[in-house]
Amino acid sequence: VGLSATVGEPKAIARFFGGTRPLEVVAAPLEKRYEYRVEWPRPIDKDFETARDLYMSPEAAAGLNAIDDLLDESRSTLVFANARPLVELMGSRLAMVRQDVGVHHGSLPREERERVEGSFKAGDMKALVSTSTLELGLDIGTVDRVVQYMSPRQVTSLIQRVGRSGHRLDRTSKGTILAVSADDAIESLAAVEAAREQDLEPLQLHRNALDVLAHQIVGCALDAGGTRPWTEVLEIVRSADPYRDLDDAQARKVVDFLDHLGIVRRQGGEALRVTPKGRQYYFENLSTIRDERRYRVVDLTSQRPVGILGEEFMMLKARKGLNFIVRGRPWRIHEIGPDGVVYVTPVVDPNALIPGWDGEMMPVPFGLAQRVGRLRKTIDARLARDGPEAAIKHFQEAWPLNKTGAKRIVEEHANHRKAGAPMPTDDRIVVEAFDRFLIVHASFGEIVNETLGDLIEELLARKHLVRFWWTDAYRILYELVADTRELDVQGLADELFRLDDATLEDGLKALLEDHLPLGYYMKGIAERFGALPRGLAMGEGEMNSLEVRFANTPIEDEAVREALLLHADFDRVRHLVRRIRTGEIEIAVHRSEETPTPLAYPILRRYVEAPELFSPEAEREEILERMRLSLASEPVHLLCFECGQFHEEVRVGEMPERPECEKCGSRLLTALGWSAWTVRDALAKRMRKVDVSDEERKLLTRAKQVADLVAVYGRRAVFANSVYGVGPTAASKILAKMHDTDRELLNDLFEAKIKYITTRPYWNEPQAKPKMY
Repeated sequence: VGLSATVGEPKAIARFFGGTRPLEVVAAPLEKRYEYRVEWPRPIDKDFETARDLYMSPEAAAGLNAIDDLLDESRSTLVFANARPLVELMGSRLAMVRQDVGVHHGSLPREERERVEGSFKAGDMKALVSTSTLELGLDIGTVDRVVQYMSPRQVTSLIQRVGRSGHRLDRTSKGTILAVSADDAIESLAAVEAAREQDLEPLQLHRNALDVLAHQIVGCALDAGGTRPWTEVLEIVRSADPYRDLDDAQARKVVDFLDHLGIVRRQGGEALRVTPKGRQYYFENLSTIRDERRYRVVDLTSQRPVGILGEEFMMLKARKGLNFIVRGRPWRIHEIGPDGVVYVTPVVDPNALIPGWDGEMMPVPFGLAQRVGRLRKTIDARLARDGPEAAIKHFQEAWPLNKTGAKRIVEEHANHRKAGAPMPTDDRIVVEAFDRFLIVHASFGEIVNETLGDLIEELLARKHLVRFWWTDAYRILYELVADTRELDVQGLADELFRLDDATLEDGLKALLEDHLPLGYYMKGIAERFGALPRGLAMGEGEMNSLEVRFANTPIEDEAVREALLLHADFDRVRHLVRRIRTGEIEIAVHRSEETPTPLAYPILRRYVEAPELFSPEAEREEILERMRLSLASEPVHLLCFECGQFHEEVRVGEMPERPECEKCGSRLLTALGWSAWTVRDALAKRMRKVDVSDEERKLLTRAKQVADLVAVYGRRAVFANSVYGVGPTAASKILAKMHDTDRELLNDLFEAKIKYITTRPYWNEPQAKPKMY
């Protein structure tokens, strides 16, 4: 008997448990009430105060205060987030405003998890902030509300998590989703709609996994004393549903490979005998969980390590410009060194964060992204028929969303229409050309968009047009080598999407050979086959060489199977291309001249170096506030040019208006970033009358210029010199204006940053270091 709830395909689960035996699915629908609510809080004065006090964005502060308010309204609350770093970050921030909150996730020791569970059940804690570790199994009758921070990303998770509250048939399960952006809010609405309709994601089952097959072949033989006829082994294996259609040739290929590795030997014709090496292999590979290499993360501004990234994240996600969280703080990848060190710079924006350690965020599936596309179509039709005001009023009443959230979503879509752009929907792809960027609006989810994006990148690369590309569940962004105004965008869109079968299959073949991370998959698979030692440390080059080493073996076959199941969706892309060809999916082209469309801005803000260049003017105040918070939270090192005293790691926002040396009282202090220790040592040499190198002399000269500014302008000089692209010369000119307010200073610093970014490509000199020097 197998018991389950909230699964999309109960018959598939039944077959998995029952194998070839007769089975029956008994559905026992019981009336269980659920209440879902989506809140997209807009920052108010209270939130700006919290943001200043806790060094966070106003949007994140609004979410934090909303959670705090919900906890006060409930007896006992579970707060879910989609990744461990977000749980840690939220738990630490909540702990600053209240003491009755605990944190629970899989990386904590078992004793700590049991301690917080016990405290929560006893009522000593009012809330637990958790990942999916509390999604199943924990039954605490006092939980009367679940809060989901950001979209749940999958319908099944939403139902399971909200079901933790009111965990009895006669009680109502109540869940509130706190959205942080327009995408997040509309995706949450789509998830709630699907949950109400019980439209769950299809199961992703592994079939004919060859590494597991190899292990089971050895296990079957060991069960019989070490030797067993091959026909018996095959019969046992095929009695399990995942292997019911296992191909004879593929199964024999695995046996041949095990024989080649010396794990089994053929004996007496068709019998298999396990060797001593095979016994060791079997017991060393009882788990399919791979051992991962760790990558060191270094803050470029201080040259200090800030955390560790896992091998899976590095091989499948990491790329220049990506935002992620480690140690509870958001960072942007600036460079990945040849030695595997990841150089990062701190960022503040909470909207684009993905986990950077031990696992990854659940991908938004195709079905949920399509629902978002249909919601956009509904909004578009209502706007066309009734206009913005009536549409806002309608959706405020129709959606389980707070009124300001509904208004912001409808306004975003109304502004998109006002720009003259077609609305991206479930059956319309919009190709937007802006500046040097091509934005493909496609509501197909992360895995499909990743595959489609790879395919388009391959086609653009053949034309030598593409520099970088990024994707999310609703867009694919390409940075081109040419301005799109120089291109025939309509003709390019036709070439990229209206593919014949031969061109499509050629492109997918190139993806399989050159784009999919087969080397990453091969390492874990080779370990599970016993062809490599478990936990072997390998660089990216060594990992990629595995594709040659294990070509035409079951390891390669299994790597392709896993990559196509977990990392790509070739079948769905084939289906989409066919639908484009028949006209079921429309391809619309739009040129944006001055600014991108509102629906393009989210992906530009995530990945483009200076998204402020493209931001709507209405967002200027919000951008300046983000900039102020970022500068205030920036850690710098102060060095006194009078006595040489070194003041380590001071937050700019915590400095007095007129900082002074703690040792001698001088105000001749310089603010330093990544070169702090080099400048400190160079100044010590100078004070001892020891010669310094040319490079040290340059650094000292620049540092003295900053110290002169700090002596005159105080903390404002540190602010100015912390801005990307603003050096002592530019800072001196800006500070000389003697601004009456910090707002005026920030605005001039912002303009200087934009000027630097827009003119830098035309400079002949090397690029300046980001942030502090």
